[in-house]
Amino acid sequence: MLRFFKKNQGERDFARIILMALFFLFHFMLTSRPLFYTRRYTRGESGLPSIFTLLNIAIVGFWFILELFEFLAWNYRWEKPSQGLSITVLRCLPILGILVFDPRALPGMMTLVAPLLTFYLSLVVKPFWRFCVTIFFCVVQLGLFYYTPPHAPPPSAANQYELVILLYQLMSIVLMFLFAQLWEQDRRNRDHQALLTAEITASHGELKKFASQVSRTVALEERTRIARDIHDSLGHTLTAASIQLNKAEAFFERDAAVARQAIADARSSMQEAMVDVRSTLETLNANSEGFDFFAQVTKPLESLERGGVKVARNFSGDQDGFNIAVLLALYRFIQEGATNILKHSKARNATIAIDFGESWVSAELSDDGCGFIRGAMGEKASGYGAYGLSGLVDRIALVRGEFTVDSAPGEGTTLKARMPRDPVSRIGKETGTDGH
Repeated sequence: MLRFFKKNQGERDFARIILMALFFLFHFMLTSRPLFYTRRYTRGESGLPSIFTLLNIAIVGFWFILELFEFLAWNYRWEKPSQGLSITVLRCLPILGILVFDPRALPGMMTLVAPLLTFYLSLVVKPFWRFCVTIFFCVVQLGLFYYTPPHAPPPSAANQYELVILLYQLMSIVLMFLFAQLWEQDRRNRDHQALLTAEITASHGELKKFASQVSRTVALEERTRIARDIHDSLGHTLTAASIQLNKAEAFFERDAAVARQAIADARSSMQEAMVDVRSTLETLNANSEGFDFFAQVTKPLESLERGGVKVARNFSGDQDGFNIAVLLALYRFIQEGATNILKHSKARNATIAIDFGESWVSAELSDDGCGFIRGAMGEKASGYGAYGLSGLVDRIALVRGEFTVDSAPGEGTTLKARMPRDPVSRIGKETGTDGH
């Protein structure tokens, strides 16, 4: 039995049990009053309570036990519709028994029976029949009010007690009907809210799982990018330095000038390698929290200026409120563009423009270098940082941004990027539907 009750524990529906307990208590006080009648009985009067009183008390107690059982065992949530129908039929059995054995006792019990049956039947029948049940019991009460038994004295117009009782009976029926509707609607709302809460909890778990997967993917992407940079840049530079040193060693005794030039070339290659190492370290450090975009972006621009490229800067807006992933992608955009200008473009001038708007940030990096053929970007041996630019496309697309390249041989190169303040808000939307 305890296991049966525990299976249905959860958020208890106390609203119904409290209201029904008060209703039963009120009618118990009305029906049990004759039990406490203390006036001396005169000769000819019976000192025992009437059968009518005992029946009322028995029905009140029986229905309250069923109400308490339904609350504790099922929490008013039937696992099967047949359970609700069965317990409603069980409630109706005493009334059917009275109709069979002594129908004369039923009219005096309608004050208790009619409102409760209206409530219980409204919970197991369809909406149309709920109205029919309510109207039926109201009509029954009106009929009993106007019906005068044979040999009974005519009702007195001065006695308003019966009218007050009738109004109470009709109001009880209507209020119980309304309470059944409101209680059922409230239960549906709570079930819907619980379902939404469960869906939100499940979605939260899925988001955490997705965030963990994204974090691992980003970390793997970053390691892959660093390994690629080391292999393509640092590895190539060190290989070139090694070749130059071997050349210097071979010409050391035969031609000192050639040897010195080879050593100078090797030193230049080593300096270039140091620049690549610093760039890689700056990339790693840029992933820390509290990322200051304007402080970090000066580093690749200063590298451009040290390489002999004159840089014109035009910054506007504020980075506050922009997603950290957007700021990092924007930093990679500037870093990759500056690196490509130094290594490939042979440019003398470059222009960088960054505008932090209300919903978007836009950036443009252009140079007056040699340019390149855009169709060659997908080829492994192509110039102007094909790997870096293809990586930028993926990185900016990850934050729901846009990236374009405009270049032609001898006409320089222009890189453009546009990214939203909050990439999550762009999921499911078409790119370009929002303004700057």
